[in-house]
Formats: sequence, structure tokens, C-alpha cells
Amino acid sequence: APMMTMDRYAAAESFYKLAMAFAPVPDLHIMWLLHLCDAHQEMQSWAEAAQCAVAVAGVVMQALIARNDGVWSKDHVAALRKICPMVSNEITSEVEGYGASKLTVDSAVKYLQLANKLFSQAELFHFCGSILELVIPVYKSRRAYGQLAKCHTLLTNIYESILEQESSPIPFTDATYYRVGFYGDRFGKLDKKEYVYRLGDIMEKLSHIYESRMDGNHTLHIIPDSRQVKAEELQPGVFYLQITAADPVMEDEDLGSRRERIFSLSTGKCSSPGI
Repeated sequence: APMMTMDRYAAAESFYKLAMAFAPVPDLHIMWLLHLCDAHQEMQSWAEAAQCAVAVAGVVMQALIARNDGVWSKDHVAALRKICPMVSNEITSEVEGYGASKLTVDSAVKYLQLANKLFSQAELFHFCGSILELVIPVYKSRRAYGQLAKCHTLLTNIYESILEQESSPIPFTDATYYRVGFYGDRFGKLDKKEYVYRLGDIMEKLSHIYESRMDGNHTLHIIPDSRQVKAEELQPGVFYLQITAADPVMEDEDLGSRRERIFSLSTGKCSSPGI
């Protein structure tokens, strides 16, 4: 079972690299994003799967905008990029090999609705609201009042869920960022590199990944504080993970009182003694 877990994570990483490598080729970009979406769903990583669905919808929406065929504009794509940074700024009108029949408003709506479902499973309801606001213009243009009624009912449920989250005394698990440092020669190229994650169960996930690489001669050690790690003090053959909370840096003082502050942040601060 541990090896299969490792295989899933390794496969997801490969799908991501292929999706990014083929970003200039939309049909292949879409194909690998969908493989990545499926892989994340198998691991029940709902938020990550939702991001993939949003990215696919973004590719289709951009092609429709370039052909002046659809109800969206560049502003809608910009709104999508706030949800998923993988959505490109570039507008592509031709998608060789993918087929114009698949680049339709309905296909974009299909992936937006999938993203909405997955974000809901991840309890990221703010994203659900933003996604539905991109779907509603389609139904308005078609005078599809039954679908509009369903969307507004869903929005009501989403906003009620947001209110429930905001009033809950239990901290929202995805509201915390973590700085993760990789130390030890067993990590190879990752040795001495640091990354920031926003996953409430990051310690558990990383432990699953690297414990599958363990054998009788290697162990995994978690460093739970932010002290400076000195390479000369590390034991050979040991995987060291330093996991500490990171504080997001707000661009607007008012953001501190809003749940949206935990999304789409690009700046944070960590302090370690001696650095």
C-alpha cells in the first residue's frame, strides 16, 4: 500500500510536469490536465483536482474569446486566474488536433461545474461562488431559467456554508500556510530547498510520500520548530523535514478580516533564529 501511495504521488507530479511542458499546445495541455485531475480525485485531493478543472475551462474559454464565440470576455478569464494561476494570459484561437467541436461553451461549463463540485467537496466555498458567477451569464444568454434557478439555489447554499465557516470557533484547516524545508542527502536535488504549502494535512501527506522510500537503513525525522538547520549536525541516511507555520503578508489591511485572505497569496514571511 505505501508503494502504491508513492506511485500515485509520482504519477501526479509527472502529469503536472507534462501539462506545463505542453502548455503551448492546448490539446496536449488539456489532456494532461485531465489526467492530473483524475489522479487528484483518486487521492481525494479535491482542491487540487478542482484547480485542474478550472485550468481546462480556462483553455476552452480563451479559445472561445479569441473566436468571438461565447459569452465571456478577458475579464472573465482574469477572474478565473484569481482562482487558478495555471490559467494562461495568452488567448489561443486554434487548438490543433483537439477539435473545434470540443471547444464549446457547453464544454467550458462542464468543467466549471466539475470545479464547483470539487471545491465544494474541499469546503472551499468562496471559490464555488466565483465559479457559479461565470456559469450564470451562459444561462442568462440562453434564457435557461430553470438552470438559472438551480444556480441561484446553489449560491444560496454556498453563502450559507460560508457564513457557517466564518462563525465556527474551529479554525479552518486550509487557512494555515506551512514552510517546508527538505534536508539530508537522501533528498537529492531537494536537499536544502524550502517550499510553502497551504494544506492542513501537509505533515501527514509528506510523511506518506517519504515513508514509502524508507528501508531498514533510513528514517524520517520531523523538525517541528523554525531553528536554523545546520548541515554538519545532520545524520547521514536520514530524511529531515522542517515544517513550520508561515504568516501571509496582506496587501490590504482590510483583508485581515476576510476569509478570502487565505487564497491566491504570493507573499509571506517566516523568521528563523540566526538568519
